[in-house]
Amino acid sequence: MPADAAPEPAPAPEPVPAAVPVKRRRPATRKGRPTLTRELIAEAALEVAGDEGFPAVTMRRLAEELGVTVRALYRYVDERQEVVDLAAALFLSRWEVPPLDPGRWQEGLRTYLEHQRALYRRHPRALLVSLDEQVSPAGIHPNRLRNPEALLGLLRGAGLGARDASYVHGDLATRMFAFTLLVDHPADRGATGDPGTTGALPADWAAAHPELDLPHLTEAARLPAPTPDELFEELIRSLLADITARLERGSGSGSESESG
Repeated sequence: MPADAAPEPAPAPEPVPAAVPVKRRRPATRKGRPTLTRELIAEAALEVAGDEGFPAVTMRRLAEELGVTVRALYRYVDERQEVVDLAAALFLSRWEVPPLDPGRWQEGLRTYLEHQRALYRRHPRALLVSLDEQVSPAGIHPNRLRNPEALLGLLRGAGLGARDASYVHGDLATRMFAFTLLVDHPADRGATGDPGTTGALPADWAAAHPELDLPHLTEAARLPAPTPDELFEELIRSLLADITARLERGSGSGSESESG
């Protein structure tokens, strides 16, 4: 290198990138259990309510079910009412009914009832929420309005007037409520007699009144009890017959049944 040549400056060091803060993620499990979330609280509450009714849903009971302290629950919900609302909304979120075609209203009615039955069988005692609790608007899932609206649309599209459609909807809701608690729910099935018979004449009841002549009840008691599935089919047939009769009555009068 010539004596008068200046040395080349050393290259500047590359800037060190600033450390990116690492977002800590809540572990999926802790001590072998899923990490507590509002969704898990709602699920646990619905399971308890479905088996035993909403009065059984207490913060202490939920803490036991989830393996946490009561204090831990209050990090995710403010009060028991919020738990009730979460469970009620979760219950209704599972009631998914596909689009119903009025041109095939018989099939649509069956689809609607089958979906409703599946939901009710999964959480039968949760049906009593309207008797046991005061659900706030936060617990009203859109399905609570969307599905009855779809059913009424099916019935109106089939040719029923507004009043007839409303009657059918109310009748259907009442029958499904009673059917679930008195027929489908294992804890209630056969509660009034031997589940292997019709239950028309339990043996202990008859023995209590030997002076009574009960030929018809005795005959009925000897018959095999219909299964829940058979009774469900009978419920559907009955509803279809009622709707058909209303449609025929409306067309027979020369006009559509009452439009309300």
